[in-house]
Amino acid sequence: MRSNVLGSAAEFRRRPARRVRPPVDSHLAQVFMRDLRTPAPPQLPIFRSRRQGELLARLLLGPEREMTMLDLAVMLRTDLGTVAGEVERLARAGILRLRRTPAGRLVARDTSSPMFAPLARLVMLGFGPSAVVTEHFAPLPGIAELHLFGAWAGHYADDGYPSRGSEPSGEVEVLVVGDVSREAAFVAAQECAARLGLPVHAVVRSRARWREDDDPFLREIRSGHVLRIPLP
Repeated sequence: MRSNVLGSAAEFRRRPARRVRPPVDSHLAQVFMRDLRTPAPPQLPIFRSRRQGELLARLLLGPEREMTMLDLAVMLRTDLGTVAGEVERLARAGILRLRRTPAGRLVARDTSSPMFAPLARLVMLGFGPSAVVTEHFAPLPGIAELHLFGAWAGHYADDGYPSRGSEPSGEVEVLVVGDVSREAAFVAAQECAARLGLPVHAVVRSRARWREDDDPFLREIRSGHVLRIPLP
């Protein structure tokens, strides 16, 4: 009786397998996973690594210039092959421009690219002077406040910067407020300059001097753009 209800094992094996329709969520998951396996579009190989971001910062920020692969490798403290691979990838995407010379290939920004201005803005926010200055100045003993002033403070305040044809400043000016030694500030400025490939000048003032209004130089700083950098 029991076998009539359940059927024999042989009968069970002869039954055609039922096709189970996967649930909608499962189908979407398969599509999503297929998309994840698709290679990234070659037009946007950006920010794959910190090294790539810093490479772009060297080339997209500051005065326009051509650099050799070796110069970039020395500045980024990495090997020549890594730099060459990143540069060629970005050149194929139309972000950088390569020029062959008897001395080797030179690389520069491609300001004619429609991606130049928005990409340079992102690079400035993520890898530009503010980020680098924070990294090197914030740990200094006795620091109370940290500011950018001058042209770069103005660039950060301008949501439309950079636009095509605009020329970034070549000098980064830093105001350090607190009981910080000038020697330590000078070393931090040199480290920032090596990272950015731009001259960096630091001014140190005590908290009392910064609060007072009797320093003509500080008055001049306040009369222009000043960007306070939050300390960690």
